[in-house]
Amino acid sequence: MPKPRSRPVNRENHYGGLLEQPTREARQPQQYAGIREWQAEHAISRLFRTSIRLQTAFDRCFQRFGMTAQEAALLLHCVEEGETSAGKLARRMGRDKGKITRFVDRLEGGGFLSRRSDLRDHRSLVLKATPRGRRTAPQLRRLFDEMRSAFFHGVLNADLDRLESVLTQLHANAERLCEPATRKVAQR
Repeated sequence: MPKPRSRPVNRENHYGGLLEQPTREARQPQQYAGIREWQAEHAISRLFRTSIRLQTAFDRCFQRFGMTAQEAALLLHCVEEGETSAGKLARRMGRDKGKITRFVDRLEGGGFLSRRSDLRDHRSLVLKATPRGRRTAPQLRRLFDEMRSAFFHGVLNADLDRLESVLTQLHANAERLCEPATRKVAQR
């Protein structure tokens, strides 16, 4: 008779579905050192799943404009800044330049953005919202506001403050995990 676990593990939702499902032979009951380990694993799984669902919901809303939520956010940054570069957008949005370039390609193809060589530095490109992009921006802003309101519906302000504090710490921890020195230690 198998030994019962203190907490059940739903393998299908583990890590937001990011890990391969174990084979029948490999399925072993997960043993936890304590409640904190179980809670931490559950919280990571919940963060992944919430992030994926939120991204899906936002992307569906912006689909009618022929763009994703990230592309809509990039367009709004361009409208607000007037002229900018992919590097500045990458830093501001916390994305790599390659991803920003793909967003720009799609927005330029849709007629929302234009790009040209920087007159001072011909290696750099200047990004600017087109008239179509500027006309669309207020609708995008309104949609972001509606989605944010719906997402936080029923959440108290005090809970939002605490969530912000916890997420700030988790983000700092995640940044440290991405640092090269940390990766070397983890590989040993």
